[in-house]
Amino acid sequence: MLWLRTVNTSTSRLHSTLARNNGRRPAAVTLPAMHKPFIIIVLCTLHSITCAGLALFTNGARTPVSNHKLRPAVEDDLDDIVTVFIDAFRPSAGWQYAHLRDDDYTNYTWTCTRQFFQGEWESLHRSRTFANVITVPRDGGQYFSSDRAGERVVSFGVWNWMKPQEDAADSSFSFRPHQLHAALGGKCLEHLDVNTTRAADLAQQLSLAVEKYIRNLTEPQLYLNLLATHPDWDGHGFGAEQVEAGLQEAARVGMPVTLLASPDGWPLYDSLGFRSLANITHEMFDGLGTLWSEYMRWDEEEPGAPSALIVQ
Repeated sequence: MLWLRTVNTSTSRLHSTLARNNGRRPAAVTLPAMHKPFIIIVLCTLHSITCAGLALFTNGARTPVSNHKLRPAVEDDLDDIVTVFIDAFRPSAGWQYAHLRDDDYTNYTWTCTRQFFQGEWESLHRSRTFANVITVPRDGGQYFSSDRAGERVVSFGVWNWMKPQEDAADSSFSFRPHQLHAALGGKCLEHLDVNTTRAADLAQQLSLAVEKYIRNLTEPQLYLNLLATHPDWDGHGFGAEQVEAGLQEAARVGMPVTLLASPDGWPLYDSLGFRSLANITHEMFDGLGTLWSEYMRWDEEEPGAPSALIVQ
């Protein structure tokens, strides 16, 4: 199994480099700040997960949980998915940077996020996107039947099948967290829980990265759009299990897998054989420095290929 591999020495080099640079990656690619009409941002790739990118991963010492399931997501899972999404991303640097008033609007944030996910689910292109969840018995019980009422979603992943020369409108980039709340009405349009200037600017920078490294492809690929594990269930290897499921799908049809990884997500992907191809620096306002993400790729014929990490 891929998840039995240990993180290679390049992970240690990454941590040493981060320490020397106050937690910031050496910048190989800098995207200019640009402005456009407001789009709410909740950066999975800029979180301590990928999102690719961008889920929380603490897979160094894994504690297996035997009583869990990995299965396709269904609409009834959305309440749990939203809770996982918010609780996983809230501690991240990107979320904290954009959500200055988040603690004052907990219910508001959940409600607006839930409405957004419902809309994305209803417009999902099932032939181009698939989503998996990992569930455990609710309240510590046991699985007794196929009734999902007794299950709790603790991890989810969203994947996109991508093709060259595909129109942006047809590429099915559902659940893009950098567009959160964009199409909602009512109170959600007021974006009470965020700093709209910061959020819109980060959203634009992330869109540029997605356009350059994901949409600008020359071959079919499977893109890991979003991955999150609830922090209460971090450390059980659920993130790795989700990724392995995607790798199996890609290998079945002979496609590479791509993603934009965050600092905390990078070690997991590196340990699973992803190669680092480019570093992307996202500038923050108010002199707060930079956030970074990593464009990474996995090819079946090159498991465990040496990392392209630039160490200074």
